[in-house]
Amino acid sequence: MQIIFNGLISGAAVALLAVAFQTVYLPTRVFFLGLAGLYSLAPFLALAAQNAGLPIAGALAVAVAAAILLALLCEWLNHGPLARKNASDGAHLISSLGLYIVLVQIIAIIWGNETKEFRLGQHWTMHIGGVTFTSSQIVMATVACAALLSTWLLLRVSDIGLRLRALADDPIQFALFGYNVDGYRLVAFGLAGAFAAGSSLVTAYDIGFDPYGGLHAVLLAIVAVIIGGRTSFAGPAVGGLLLGLARAEVVWYLSARWQEAVTFAALALFLLLRPQGLFGHQNRIEATVQ
Repeated sequence: MQIIFNGLISGAAVALLAVAFQTVYLPTRVFFLGLAGLYSLAPFLALAAQNAGLPIAGALAVAVAAAILLALLCEWLNHGPLARKNASDGAHLISSLGLYIVLVQIIAIIWGNETKEFRLGQHWTMHIGGVTFTSSQIVMATVACAALLSTWLLLRVSDIGLRLRALADDPIQFALFGYNVDGYRLVAFGLAGAFAAGSSLVTAYDIGFDPYGGLHAVLLAIVAVIIGGRTSFAGPAVGGLLLGLARAEVVWYLSARWQEAVTFAALALFLLLRPQGLFGHQNRIEATVQ
């Protein structure tokens, strides 16, 4: 039972980052690898704000706000202009990877390459029915669940969520109805920045952080997106939880050295046997033609 709860809690952070990636990908079709740079940067900003004298809540708020602002700038200065010039998916991918590299190098120059951690007092544990939870796991589970629930409500209940789903389904029709495509693209990038910062901060509180962890985390999120379904907003959350469970089971029964092999073996199986993912659907051929 302990390993199941550990897997679900670690998977919740992956699920939150997968939702962040999907929130950009579905409405814009941008493969936003720059999200990895935002993921890497957020805990360093929080630590710098904490060292400057801000209380922890203020430091976390600064980090989330900065991640949102940088995500908006990525769209405004890079992906938006490329989209207006009808740039290829490859151009978006390469430019997004360039954004990640620039952000990581800035982090390394300012803060160095060493692994760091938050100083939030002594960790404590809680025992419930034979299952042990650490304080960092409880924080991670609480934040991730609250963020995922808020995202589900936003997409299902609010007008913004309805319009983001409409933009994801048919951007041309969305524009013909008079909605501002550029504005809602910015909304998608801003939400992704907030979710990525939340996932990064709770993970950093649990295991620490360094400048180079963002790309690995985003790759896991992309695997979760493919497992859950590339055409679904909810699927990546389920994919992240399942991926966390699988990786925890691998550590328990085999070794941590097998985690990546099993992760990408699962990715290969889904791409071969069910490329639409668990919650995705196969489109008609004419629906996929742009």
